[in-house]
Amino acid sequence: MGQDEVVGIDANHSHLWCQVKRGKPEMKVDDENRLRHPNWPEGKTSLYLGDICDALLRCFGAHEPPTLTSPPGFDQQTWKMVTSDTLLRIEITSRSYWGFGLFDSCFLNELVIEGPLESRARLIFDLVATLGRNPWEPTFGLMWKRATGANSNDHREAWEELIQYAKDEMNEEAHKYKDRLTTLTKRLDEFEEMDYENWQRSDAESDLEKASGHIEIALAALHDQNAAGFERALARAEASIIEADPTTEVTRTVFQEADDLLLDDSVEVAEEEYQEHILVHEELPDEVDRITPDEVATKTSDVSADDLLGDIKDESDGNIPFIDLTDSEE
Repeated sequence: MGQDEVVGIDANHSHLWCQVKRGKPEMKVDDENRLRHPNWPEGKTSLYLGDICDALLRCFGAHEPPTLTSPPGFDQQTWKMVTSDTLLRIEITSRSYWGFGLFDSCFLNELVIEGPLESRARLIFDLVATLGRNPWEPTFGLMWKRATGANSNDHREAWEELIQYAKDEMNEEAHKYKDRLTTLTKRLDEFEEMDYENWQRSDAESDLEKASGHIEIALAALHDQNAAGFERALARAEASIIEADPTTEVTRTVFQEADDLLLDDSVEVAEEEYQEHILVHEELPDEVDRITPDEVATKTSDVSADDLLGDIKDESDGNIPFIDLTDSEE
């Protein structure tokens, strides 16, 4: 497999090309060649990130600021950067492939993604869903094939392999929830015989029904390539399953437990405590003699340190009295 060959599913890496449609947003590059927000105060230069890379970095999640291994020069849309987290490393190259880079659509992004296949596939799934279009479809097919060394079918197959892999993984996850739901439903008789405290079969059946509905919503979101909706629906299904299972000991919510602590007879407060108390302060007279700072300085100008230490000096001049303690000991 050649180094420049398009690669979808592989044990070590994926190598893909994307068609850029918009050159914005404009970003800054700091003194350490790191990509920064456009409002970064110490940016030494700027670049045009493009819609592909912008969406990719948003899907990537928490990560360190990308590093420009080849900063932009005269053409602010020609650059190379590397970004990574604990699992993935992505090398992104932006360059023109036709029209001398006069238009935004003259550019492509080349992606080299290294890391676990599951993480790579999920990232590509999220990227395509965020863009809302097929990034492997070029503006200029003939020049695209010459620039990438692969035809349109090769690009499409590589992308669709990763997308399908991510779909299969997410679909399997949803069916694991279905299996948990089936197992829990079969144990309702057992739970009822055990007579768990604060557990009612009717409530559990209602929670299981809600969980089933959330799983179906998750599968529908997966069909629409809505990864965020898929995860939210499964999270709600998880919460309903936990509520229905008495072995998890989470049969009551925090708010329900708080209500138990606020029963009418649990707190007794005398009626007098509710009465309003008003504190009345004596009003100051309208005219009050005040001493200005100048007067303070005038009245204290004649005071010396000897005057303040006079009493102490008088006591220290005298002899220290002698006290005989021999009689008291007897």
